[in-house]
Order: sequence, then C-alpha cells, then structure tokens
Amino acid sequence: PQEKGSTFLQLGSSTEQQLQVIFEVLEEYDWTAFAVVTTLLPGYEDFVDYVEVLTDSSFIGWEHRGVVTLNLTDDPEGARTRRQLREVSAQIRLLYCSRDEAEAVFRAARDAGLTGPGYIWFVVGTNLGGSEQLPEH
Repeated sequence: PQEKGSTFLQLGSSTEQQLQVIFEVLEEYDWTAFAVVTTLLPGYEDFVDYVEVLTDSSFIGWEHRGVVTLNLTDDPEGARTRRQLREVSAQIRLLYCSRDEAEAVFRAARDAGLTGPGYIWFVVGTNLGGSEQLPEH
C-alpha cells in the first residue's frame, strides 16, 4: 500500500537513550571520530560524562576529539562561538543544547562554514521538539 502521509510520534526519551541510538548510527556508518559541543544547558556535564562512559566501555576504537562548551549568553554576536566551532577538528559533532540554543549554534556554524556537505551534526536534548517552525539550516 502507498503511504498517503506520515505521522510522527514524539516521545520524551532520555539523553542516555538518545546517545545510545546515535552511537549505534555512528558505529553502523563507521564514523568513529567525533567531537562533543555543548552549551551551558543544565545537564551538560552529565552528557559529557555519559559520552565518555559509552566510548570507554566499548570495543569500538572511538576517536573522541574533545569537548567544546559554548557560553551563548556572553557572546551575543556569535564571534567567539564561530571561533570555538572552527577549532573542532571532527566533522561529526554531537551537540547538547536547547532548541533556542540550537538555532544560535547552527547560525554561528553556518556563518563559519561548518554546516555544508561533509559536516554531520547530531543534536541531543530533552526539549528539542514541539515546534512547527524548523530552523532555516
């Protein structure tokens, strides 16, 4: 039968569950080098810790290329954010932030030339959905 449309069911999944699925995808595509980008969203330290647990307890040869923590409130024009994002050497980036912060981070990433082909971003957070409006990029 032909599909006439799609229905999306969004469930609140824990950060740990989201990361487990992301690491399964990374493993499936043999994308072993990645970096972590976070904002100061509450829980970011737990996110970083859990990434380390997943990589340290795995037989996969993960190449964790570091953590960048962005302070968006002290950088309204995004200049420091663009510089920090350019310093990340991995093309695969795991981003932990809120939906509003994601828009600011992706705006800075786009302006820094880090959103085109060859860059893969996985966004993790507990409050990313629920909006009818999608970010421009």
